[in-house]
Amino acid sequence: MPAKPTTGEPTTTNRPRRDVLCGLAVALIAPGALAACSDNSTPSGGNTPSPTGGGSPTGGGTAGVLSPLAAIPEGGGRLVDQSDGTQLLLVRPSANEVKAFDPKCTHQGVPVNPPSNGVITCPQHGSQFDGKTGATRKGPATRPLREVAVKVDGQNVVLA
Repeated sequence: MPAKPTTGEPTTTNRPRRDVLCGLAVALIAPGALAACSDNSTPSGGNTPSPTGGGSPTGGGTAGVLSPLAAIPEGGGRLVDQSDGTQLLLVRPSANEVKAFDPKCTHQGVPVNPPSNGVITCPQHGSQFDGKTGATRKGPATRPLREVAVKVDGQNVVLA
C-alpha cells in the first residue's frame, strides 16, 4: 500500500478532473503565450519572426537564414523554429518559389501541418488552407493564414 504524502499536497488521484485538465491545457498552450507576452523586444508582443533564423535543428542556424532551399520539398513545406520561440511554415509551390505563413490556425491558434497534396490542414478541427496561398478552403477557420515575406537568396530562404 503506497504511503500518504506528508506535504499536505493532494495526490493526482485525489485531484478533481478539472484541475488536471486545466493544468494540461496550461502546459500545452501557455508556453507560446508566455513567450509572446514576455518578449519586450518587439512592439507586437513577440509575433514578429526573428531575423537571425534560429539555431534549432528545424531552423536555419546561419544568421538570417530560415532554411536551406533544398530542405523544403517542392509542392510541400516544413515548419521552422525561430530563435524567439515562434515558428514559420515554409511552403514551396514551385522549384524557385517559397512562401511563409504564420502556422497558427486562424480558428483557434493550433499549429497547422505542412501541406500534403496541396492542402495545409489543422489537426484539431480540420480547417484546410490552400498550400500555395494560405487561403481558407474549409472551416471552421474563416480567415487565411497570415503570410510572412520571405525570399530565396542563393540556396537559402531568408526573410524579405
